[in-house]
Amino acid sequence: MTVSTMSETKKPILHVSCVPRKDTTLLKISLSQDDLGILFRVTSVLYNHGWDILEAVAETSHEGHVQDLFVIRSWIGGEMSETLLSQIRRDLYSMFYEGKSVEEYLRENGKGDVLARKVRDPEASLKLYNPISSDFTVMDLRMKDTTGILFQITEALFHLGIDIISFTANSSDGKIRDSFLLRTSLTGEKLDEKTLFPLLRSRLESFL
Repeated sequence: MTVSTMSETKKPILHVSCVPRKDTTLLKISLSQDDLGILFRVTSVLYNHGWDILEAVAETSHEGHVQDLFVIRSWIGGEMSETLLSQIRRDLYSMFYEGKSVEEYLRENGKGDVLARKVRDPEASLKLYNPISSDFTVMDLRMKDTTGILFQITEALFHLGIDIISFTANSSDGKIRDSFLLRTSLTGEKLDEKTLFPLLRSRLESFL
C-alpha cells in the first residue's frame, strides 16, 4: 500500500506516504520548506498513535525542500491503515502550519505525562564527540528500551536549537543504542564542546 495526501495549495505543502515492509513500515514525510524540530513533532505524533521510530534520515535539497524517511514499528501490534495515515497527516499539519505546540497536542490526547517523565536508568550511558573527519556531532545513547524515550530526546534537542540530520536505533535484550548526527540550527556547524555539550548533557541527564 502506498498512500499520499497533500495540503491546500495556498499553504506550504506537506506530503505523507508510507510503504509497508515485512516487519516495519517506511514512512515518508515531505515539506516544501525546512523547519527546526521536524523529528520532534513526528515523534510526538507517532508516540500518540503507538509507533516507535527505529531509524530516520533527513534529506534537504538546495531549494529547501525536505524529505524525511522514517522506519517505524507499532509497539501495540497495529497496522498503518489509510485512516491512520490521514490522521497522522492532520496531526502534523496542525503543528507545522496551524501553530499547535507539541505540548498542547500531547495534553489534548492524554499523553502530557511524558513531558515530565523521569526514566531513572542508572546504567544509561551518553557519549558526545566531534569526529575530525565529519561535519556533524555524534551522540550515542545506551539505555533500557523505554516507550517514548525518543520523543524526550528530540524535545531536548529542539529546545537547544539542535538539528538532527540522521538517527538510528538498535535494540536487543531490553536495551537500546540510539545514534544521532547533530548540528546547530543557527550555523549548521558541529556543536561547541565548551558550551552546547554541557547544556545538552545536563538536559538529557535530567530525565535519564
